[in-house]
Parts: sequence; C-alpha cells; structure tokens
Amino acid sequence: MRSLKAHRRSSYRSAVEPELSLQASSSIPQTHSSRLPINHETGLREAGHYRHVIHDSQLALIENSSVSPLEPAPAGYESKHQIVLPYFGLFDYRVGPKSALVDTNCTLFVSPNREYQDFHPLDGVGHAGLVINPAQPLLDEICSIGGGSAFEDLCRPSTPQLRLLTHYMLRTFPVVNDHLYADEWTIAALREALGTPATQSGRSSRVVDKAKMILHDRGCERLALSDIAREVGVTGVYLTQEFTRVEGIPLYRYQLQLRLNRALLELPHCDDITRLALDLGFSSHSHFTSTFRRCFGVTPSGFRLGRMPRETRQAIARAA
Repeated sequence: MRSLKAHRRSSYRSAVEPELSLQASSSIPQTHSSRLPINHETGLREAGHYRHVIHDSQLALIENSSVSPLEPAPAGYESKHQIVLPYFGLFDYRVGPKSALVDTNCTLFVSPNREYQDFHPLDGVGHAGLVINPAQPLLDEICSIGGGSAFEDLCRPSTPQLRLLTHYMLRTFPVVNDHLYADEWTIAALREALGTPATQSGRSSRVVDKAKMILHDRGCERLALSDIAREVGVTGVYLTQEFTRVEGIPLYRYQLQLRLNRALLELPHCDDITRLALDLGFSSHSHFTSTFRRCFGVTPSGFRLGRMPRETRQAIARAA
C-alpha cells in the first residue's frame, strides 16, 4: 500500500509474538497469520517469495505460496486440479485464451493439463495465497454435490466465510499437527469455494480490470468515482453500470471488501486497532469494528484473539 505514510511505520505492530494455546471450541490456536515480510515504510505486510507446505494428507496437499514482485512470476504446466485462495495482492492469471485478474475478493480454479502464466500488472505489487491440491476422489465427491462448473469459470467471487476460513487455516495449520483437524477445515473451505455461484456476466471486462488495478495501486485511499472513471477513460455512469454488471456488486463495496481483507491479514500482528483502522481508510475504531463485524460476524479484536463466529463453527461441523 504505497499510499500510506512513512511516519506511521510499525505503529500498530505487536512487538511480542502471541503465545500458542489451545482455546475453547469457538477459538483457534494463535500464531502469526503469514510469513509475509514487513514493509518498513508503512508497517504493513508485503509479498515475499516462498512456497511452503502447511498440510499434507491423503485428502489434500496445501501450500502457502507468496510471489514477490521482484521475482519472475510463475509459469509452467499444471498436472492437477488446484483451488487458490488469495489473501494478498493482485496478479493476472492466463491459460490459453482465458485470463483472470485475481485478488483477495475471488477464488482461482486451476484445471489440469494446461500451460499457464502469471503476470504482475502493477509494479511493486506481488501476491500470496493458499494453494489447495485436493485428492481426486475428494474433489469428485464435493463436485458431485455441486460446484464442478467452477473450473470452467476460472475465477469466481469469494465469500466472507471463505476469506475467514482462509485466514484461520493460514494461522493454525503450521502449528497444529492434527490431520483430522486440518482435513475438516480443508473440506469446509472446498465446499464453500466450489459452492459459490459465478457472477451473472461470467466474463471479464477491460474497464473493470483497469478500475481494479487503480484500487490496488492507490491502496486504501478514498477515491472519487469521477477520478477513477477519468483514469479508466469512461464516464462515471458507465463505470458504475459495467462494474456492477461484471462483479455483481458496486465499485465502492468491492474496495470495502479489499480493505476488510487486508484487515484479516494485519490484525493478528496488530496491537493498535485504532491506528490500523485509520490506515485502512476507516474514519474511526467504531466504524471499522461495526463494518468488520457486519461482514465477518466477529469483531476485529475477537478475530485477533482467534475467536470464530458461529457460522464458521457450523461450517466446520458440517465438514466433520
């Protein structure tokens, strides 16, 4: 987020690592939510360059993958189905004639036996995500219930529930050596990802993609519709209609979701929620708290402590 000022450096990062503890069933073991390095000018996370296995069982292999903008973007041949749950940044995924601009508001579905290429459309902006490699029998069973067409769409909108599951998995899998625990969370995430419907338009738009890149380039700045439309090269009316048609939600709500997604990444490391709220573009601690709770069903402080909303606990129970 290059728009944040250097004088806020490390202003809300906790100097002490949270202790690991197995809490009540409504909470998760606490640990850092990612290995992403700190940008010393902003105090926020930025993409590193690594790929680590955080869970490996007969049901699925899950990797925590981060791609630095300073390194070549991935390319190659994928031999298996993958579901990618982005939790940071932005990248352009291309396979054959299809392409998708992927950020934390969506889920990427990778089909096997195809050449692919990732691109970083913005200088200095990398990306990170959880890469789920499900065993074929597990994928077949979940897809038989519904969701098999997701791989035809390449990319679908994520949900608040799926974004919460992603960050809980990111925080707990490296420290909880329990395959049963991890497998149930994995099944819950796959069911949520594959069960999310596609947008009505079912296709990308140059205008919409350019607007998204402006949102990412400006971080959490408060932007006027007229300013975005002028940079895209269209009228505000056309941009509003086109963005809502393609994404299914208005432009302002899309940016709000990006800011809340960034909060999920930063909160486990944060000891000053008010400062984080302001850095993310919210007017106050209370504004941030009410918006976050309305979206995710838990307060920012509760999420930081590892508490789970009832809906998330129910999703895990259904996967058991």
